[in-house]
Amino acid sequence: MDKTNKSMLKSARYKDSLLVALVCLILNVGGECFALSKEKVVLTTHNLYPYGSYSTEYREQVIADETFKGVAVDRVRCVFKKLDIPLEIQVVPWTRAQVLVQRGLAEGFFAASQKDSRDAYAVKSAVIADQKWKWYLLKENPLSPQNQDFKKQATVGGFLGANMLEWMKEHNYNVTTMPKDTEGLLKMLLARRVDAVMANNYVMGALLQKYGVEDQVKIYLNKNKPLSVYFSKEFLKSRPTFIEKFNNLVPECSQ
Repeated sequence: MDKTNKSMLKSARYKDSLLVALVCLILNVGGECFALSKEKVVLTTHNLYPYGSYSTEYREQVIADETFKGVAVDRVRCVFKKLDIPLEIQVVPWTRAQVLVQRGLAEGFFAASQKDSRDAYAVKSAVIADQKWKWYLLKENPLSPQNQDFKKQATVGGFLGANMLEWMKEHNYNVTTMPKDTEGLLKMLLARRVDAVMANNYVMGALLQKYGVEDQVKIYLNKNKPLSVYFSKEFLKSRPTFIEKFNNLVPECSQ
């Protein structure tokens, strides 16, 4: 199916959902009418422990099955189950996960921190998982993010599509490496190809343990950046009560 046909199908899908939503509002029967709008929702994400990942025992695949597990994906599935709405989760590279939503080929992506460019085309849900941005340097490196000259002296890295990478660029850090994932960042750090990398604390912590190099790295907290689901504005326009219902169920699914 070519891009034109995909766009036409997507447009028709949203128009049908929007018509249902308008009837709901006119008749003031939100609860009953919401049940009529239970077309499958497609969300995109990436393979990232501990938020959502495949076990190494299984071959990775685009359409997530029951072997794709994690704190974020488990909570998202829980909410959709309680909403009684069919859910399809597509596991793709992080940049593509966001582009698919921008192009209207998926309804949302997760787990993502707040970013102005994302806010332009999507709406952030309630928090579904915690995240801390941290700096990682080899202990032998004399540089420190706490020093004023760090920004001028250090070469740094972040992975493609990450909010952290854009933040470093916006704040004029000397970004010299941009691998596809956090594991690539760690490998470059250990190879001394970069002075420091910024990464999610849970993801990097698991990788440091995997490679047995916890004692080789020093760590500095940069900021707290909780994670949510970003739902496209086009999708939410067609289901005006969805985001409120979703957010109300997140605490129940986070216990």
